[in-house]
Amino acid sequence: MTTRRPRTVWRFAWGSSVVAATLTGCATQSPLPQGAYIRDPLPVPRIPPPKPADQLPEPPPAEPPPGARLRPGSDPNAPLSLEEVLRSVDTAFPLLLAIEQERAIAAGQRLSAEGQFDPVLRANGIDQAGTFSSARLDTSIEQATPFGGITTFAGWRLGLGNFPVYNGGQKTADGGEFRTGVSIPWLQNRAIDPRRARLRAAQIAEQLADPVIRRARLDFFRLSAQAYWAWQAAGGQYLVARELLRLAQQRQDFLDEQRRQGLIGEAVPTLNRRLIASREVSLIAAERVLQQAALRLSLYLRDSAGNPVVPPPEWLLPAFADLRAMEPDPSRLAADVELALSQRPELLRFQLEKQRRTVELQLAVNQLSPIFNTFASINQDVGAAKKSFTGQGIFDTDRTTAQVGAVFEMPLPFRTARGLANTARAQLAQLLAQERFARDDITAQVQDAVSELVQSYRQVQTAREEYRYAARVVELETESFRQRLTSLVELNLQEVAAAEARAKLVGVLGAYFAAVANYLAVLGIDNPAADRGGAVLPQTQPTLPETVLPAPRPLPPADPPKGPPAGPDPVMPDKKPDQKPDKKPAPPP
Repeated sequence: MTTRRPRTVWRFAWGSSVVAATLTGCATQSPLPQGAYIRDPLPVPRIPPPKPADQLPEPPPAEPPPGARLRPGSDPNAPLSLEEVLRSVDTAFPLLLAIEQERAIAAGQRLSAEGQFDPVLRANGIDQAGTFSSARLDTSIEQATPFGGITTFAGWRLGLGNFPVYNGGQKTADGGEFRTGVSIPWLQNRAIDPRRARLRAAQIAEQLADPVIRRARLDFFRLSAQAYWAWQAAGGQYLVARELLRLAQQRQDFLDEQRRQGLIGEAVPTLNRRLIASREVSLIAAERVLQQAALRLSLYLRDSAGNPVVPPPEWLLPAFADLRAMEPDPSRLAADVELALSQRPELLRFQLEKQRRTVELQLAVNQLSPIFNTFASINQDVGAAKKSFTGQGIFDTDRTTAQVGAVFEMPLPFRTARGLANTARAQLAQLLAQERFARDDITAQVQDAVSELVQSYRQVQTAREEYRYAARVVELETESFRQRLTSLVELNLQEVAAAEARAKLVGVLGAYFAAVANYLAVLGIDNPAADRGGAVLPQTQPTLPETVLPAPRPLPPADPPKGPPAGPDPVMPDKKPDQKPDKKPAPPP
């Protein structure tokens, strides 16, 4: 005879399926938005048409707004210092702020790895109808520990109703059954296990964020310093072009007066006007280069709100061409190499990477051992009734149960573990070879930086000497032109040569200070050192002892006074106006 199950059984089974499906769906819910499935293609995005020309945003102004010019802690009208640029990079440069998030990312990953040791709560319940109608409820909590791979657990379960003989162990007393126990690994997972390996790797990754950030700081400080000195060099060359134009404009008034008096013909004033037009073209080109350099520097120079600040020409150093370049000491090359090897963040990164590869190797070697775990547990029933089918009374046998057992498991070839171990050893050897090359590369970078610094210093000295002689020749030619012993063409050639010499001096000075910035970055020095006069120098003196800035001088006026020139060329600050020229020009170097 067929026994028909009551409807309550189907109703309960259907309800249990719905609950299980709901719980499963909540646990495995996709983080993608609804409708973004893999099999269904996403709709083609609609790109808006470009705006017409009359709706395009206006280009940024050539000068920053008044509020953005304010520089905290300094005079807004004072020349812009390198220290201010480096401080701006350190506090408001977006890419540096972005790379600093690596520390927060690594901290989040480390917290996630620590979550493996959180206690795990499990619970399940079953209500069965039919011949052996019963109700069962089981809850437990498990705690994994980082001490020798030991895992502890505790729980409570309740089993009421009718049970077949072969499932009699599911029945409990009215108060349920409490249990607790411990599992101890003796071979595999004893010294290290996947949980501890992942946590240790996450801790090392958190430490790896620091050399990554330091490497970015070095690069950004070097780029910002080089942009600053490129802006200063462009400003110095702009001033040279402006002074060269001012000379021709000032001389035009003198020539026009001579022409009105009938002392000279029309050719000479006309030639000078052509020179004025030619020098105006050169001034416009120099102004464009200065604007480009200022816009490039604005990427690193930012106000308190993080907005780029385009430095105006008034923030240039007034005497950039007179900055004193300190002579480097090549004999300190060995000390510089040692300093770079001790400070460069790349080598610290290799040390941490080796530790992480070592953890992976230890985990792979751990899996070469067989699994041999022992466990022990104790169960205690509480309440009335009995658990045994043979005893009688609430204090009969089978109220307290103790269990001790062991688990042994061993894959015979161990190919998975051996493959992981071989991979970890090869990766570690690969990392060691890369570290050796990195040390050699750092040594070569220091040698190249010192060589660049020495050669840049020699170019500065030679260019300064060239300009001194060119300025002296212009003085002599100017005096000869006043005495009508030389032509305007010859004087123009000497003025252009002197201006080119000064522009060359400004250019090599900018290259010299850019080499200083590269040298400090190669040594791994990333502190602005605001308390040392704006120089970015380490506590241990490197090859370059100090960068000395002379007292600033006022800028020459943009509109010169009318009348003939009363002294030597303003482009030549090395000669005093009342100093008489020598009888003979100085011999060339």
